Amino acid sequence: MKDNMITRVTSSHLKDILMDVELDYNLNQLFVNNIEEFVHALTHVKPMMVVIEINDREDAFYKLMRIIKKSVLTKGVPLLVLANTDDDDFIDVLARENIEAILYKPIKKSVIDLYIRNFSKMMQVQNDLQLIQDLKTVQTVMISGLASLAEYRDPETGEHIKRTQNYVKALAVTLMRKGHYKDQLSMEKIESMYMSVPLHDIGKVGISDQILLKPERLTAEEFQIMKTHAKIGYDTIVSVGNKLKNNAFLEYAADVAYTHHERFDGTGYPRGLKGQEIPLIGRLMAVADVYDALTSKRVYKDAMSHEEAVAIIQAESGKHFDPIIVNCMMTLESTFRNIVQTYRDYDQGSKDKYKFLKDLVVSQDLNRVLVVEDSRIVREITRNQLEALGVLVEVASDGVDGYDKAKTGDYDLVLLDIEMPRMNGYTMAKKIRDLGKDCVLIAMTAADYSVTLEELRAYGIEGMVLKPIDFNRIAGIYKEALRSQSS
Repeated sequence: MKDNMITRVTSSHLKDILMDVELDYNLNQLFVNNIEEFVHALTHVKPMMVVIEINDREDAFYKLMRIIKKSVLTKGVPLLVLANTDDDDFIDVLARENIEAILYKPIKKSVIDLYIRNFSKMMQVQNDLQLIQDLKTVQTVMISGLASLAEYRDPETGEHIKRTQNYVKALAVTLMRKGHYKDQLSMEKIESMYMSVPLHDIGKVGISDQILLKPERLTAEEFQIMKTHAKIGYDTIVSVGNKLKNNAFLEYAADVAYTHHERFDGTGYPRGLKGQEIPLIGRLMAVADVYDALTSKRVYKDAMSHEEAVAIIQAESGKHFDPIIVNCMMTLESTFRNIVQTYRDYDQGSKDKYKFLKDLVVSQDLNRVLVVEDSRIVREITRNQLEALGVLVEVASDGVDGYDKAKTGDYDLVLLDIEMPRMNGYTMAKKIRDLGKDCVLIAMTAADYSVTLEELRAYGIEGMVLKPIDFNRIAGIYKEALRSQSS
């Protein structure tokens, strides 16, 4: 398939050069004469690049050039301006514009060839990066979906997956910074560990409801059956891993499913591994899993305080837990508290992941939402899910576009990513608040466990959700914000 190039030149000499370029590079070049044709071409063709001859500031294409570089649809397309003029002042004006390149007299075919080659390579790199980002997002969504199979059958897990993910990451990053387990820790490996945590209990899908959902204490025989979930999870992930060779994420996922109930002294299950025999991800998950179980409310118990949970984990150092990881945990008190606060359970009774958002839509408390997210897939998935509930949704691909829409629009809720090009979520939120807008702002993040609720609110953000988005959690934060505004 040929690449498309949209071109507007008035000089016959330049047109001859560009026609030669078209043949050399097997381009599908669209020559246009006026602005109407140019806009029509832009809206119907996805060009590899745009070439415009502009010789002075009075040329209507000068204004069009600036619009192209501001539009969400076209700003990423490389734009080459051919200035068939000797006016140095005008060249300086062009150089200050947000364009990729300027060529001016004498304009040579060899130089145009060079720019087209470079633009072609640049666009290929951008496409490859977008593909990688899309694949990673799809992987994240699929992992969350698989993990939900286990979570759906256990009504008491709540935000357990999100919290344990971030406990594991916080511990791993701190261990790496302190110089522990140097051969096993890097930011890339830690990210794979983080991604694997949601699958630690995937084996529960193989446990019968009579045992998994039993409200009373399990019998000895039932507990033996329950313990098989570790092996079931391992076998399930390994069967997938056999089809995807050398996948680090799946290796971590298999290890965490199999070993998160092992104990450092060798008395755990299913294999009775001891000390360093237990993979690092299993030892990290053991601490995260137990801490979260202790500090979470269940139908059969109240939540323990952070201090009580830490005391129990300290007492089990060297027995249940790796002493190095326990010592590391002692330095992360504020981080663990922030994770609990950021991802606390809003509801433990509903399996409908949209129930509380639906209630807000039905009651007319939530009508219009702005989604600001640079990942195309996350943006579209979020919009589709909200629109299916009857919410009016607009989207923006970065902080600048999001701010522009928030400035002129009237939204009940703005969902904004934290890490975005041109303007991050924190800056965007502060600028929205400076406008006096009273919409509810909720941040979306892949894994920002270090920020506190107080720090978020300093920017006017009411709370944070982990991607993929839990819509009941959004509803919980939104309702709290409405109560605060009315009080």
